[in-house]
Amino acid sequence: MRLKPDFRYIFFLVLFFCLFLFSIPADVFSADIGNCLLCHKYPGLSRIDEEGKLRLLFVNESIFNNSVHAKVKCGDCHTDIKKIPHEPAKKVDCLTECHIIEPASEKKFSHKDVKTFLEKSVHGKIDIAGKSKKYVKDLPTCKSCHDNPLYRPLSFYKMVRPGISEAAMGRCRVCHKTDDFIFRFYNHITTRLHKIRSPKNIAEMCGRCHNDPNIAARHQLPTQVVSAYGETFHGKAASFLSERIPDCLDCHVRLGESVHQMLSHENQFSPTYENNKSTICSRLECHPKASPKLASYKVHPVFDRQQSPKQFYFRTFFIILTGGTLLPLMGIMFLELTRRLFPNLTFNRKGKSDGKPDDQD
Repeated sequence: MRLKPDFRYIFFLVLFFCLFLFSIPADVFSADIGNCLLCHKYPGLSRIDEEGKLRLLFVNESIFNNSVHAKVKCGDCHTDIKKIPHEPAKKVDCLTECHIIEPASEKKFSHKDVKTFLEKSVHGKIDIAGKSKKYVKDLPTCKSCHDNPLYRPLSFYKMVRPGISEAAMGRCRVCHKTDDFIFRFYNHITTRLHKIRSPKNIAEMCGRCHNDPNIAARHQLPTQVVSAYGETFHGKAASFLSERIPDCLDCHVRLGESVHQMLSHENQFSPTYENNKSTICSRLECHPKASPKLASYKVHPVFDRQQSPKQFYFRTFFIILTGGTLLPLMGIMFLELTRRLFPNLTFNRKGKSDGKPDDQD
């Protein structure tokens, strides 16, 4: 016997589904238009890949919505995913075009220009002769440095506190009526007007490779250069979260150029070239009245006998001098303190068998 469908039941089901869709805020659709968070919202979502490594597949929606990729749809980066549930996703290619329109050219945005800069930099995989470099796997990729950083908005209103300036937001609302667009536009513009990361974070990022002794040995680089930066005045101030201190990018990238155009210190166009170092320190933001001699010292003083013999022996001399001065002084102070606390303390001498005090012998 064939049952007839209950159209009233189907009608109320469709009506309920439509009301549920319209009750969801519009920004939820923009953040997850493919409904990917249906599964990826669970913190324990993970798998073991083919290489035996644990891959965490959880996506924190609140963090993602405050990141620089908040407007990018999941499918714009994960282009191989066409169905749900999907097969294991391939690695994301950062050079693909996304749905965002670049306002100057009115074309789809892409990071292809970054690839051109990176290929000509010291981190490029091709050498000057056009041949592939050795140990290409050691060279950084996009994800080696970029981990989807969050917006760090800059407040211009009276410079009282960092973050969102309500006065500036009020001016935006004169023309722009949607707060969602205003917040995103404000965050994007003000974040780009200052450092996206603090100097401490940038040094830690560079140290992932430059502090690795195996990578440094394979590429014939000095070891512990990033750790040596932490021992300088700039590094000490950066450890206290000061953002007025120069970091790795401030010195190793020419002023006004992309950070992806970093050149070797042997390149004459590099700011760290021997004849160009003085231009770094004498910038308006740093030491505008400094003489060229200020840049003559080593910024990364690695105290190693092979790499920096002068600094090594100089430091060793002062360690011995300090220890040879303070340790005897501390010993004398300890004996003096002992005498004051125990004034009648004496030590028995061997050979005293008559029982008379020492002053009656």
